[in-house]
Amino acid sequence: MSEIDLQERLNAMEARLTRLEDMEAIRRLKCEHALASDDHEHLAERFVAIVTDDFEADYGEGFGTVRGKDELREFLRASPFSWTMHYMIPKRIDVAADGRTATGVWYLWEPAAAQNASATQERAVWLAGVYEDSYCKQADGGWKIGSIKFTATLLVPYVRGWEGERIVAIDFAD
Repeated sequence: MSEIDLQERLNAMEARLTRLEDMEAIRRLKCEHALASDDHEHLAERFVAIVTDDFEADYGEGFGTVRGKDELREFLRASPFSWTMHYMIPKRIDVAADGRTATGVWYLWEPAAAQNASATQERAVWLAGVYEDSYCKQADGGWKIGSIKFTATLLVPYVRGWEGERIVAIDFAD
């Protein structure tokens, strides 16, 4: 094997290793997304820390859209969820050839408690859906979430279950 062949192989191995390290960093980033989402006391500060300055999110009908960190803070403060347990199930992470951007698809399975607007009543709910994220590598080599598109596939009261309708308005009337 020539010295050139050896150098090419080393370069290819380094590129593969960097890609795998980037994928692991993105997995850890999404883990922080879940942990931050379940930390209601520090939710806004933790979540804002892991997104880009030009972050955009589309949480779908019933939840809304967000542009930028200021809107994200307000969106999180107005959340009807008083308790959540985010189970993020990785489906796919694709790092772009240039290693600067990536996309990811994650399933969400979430038992949660939602409050009415006056925070006088709470209902246990099941929430499930699909996250489609984009990620941007920062100058320091770390990754941040650039955008989120969330499609809810299930939102039902715990006691009712999902046998009939899969997406329902949460009724707080007794």
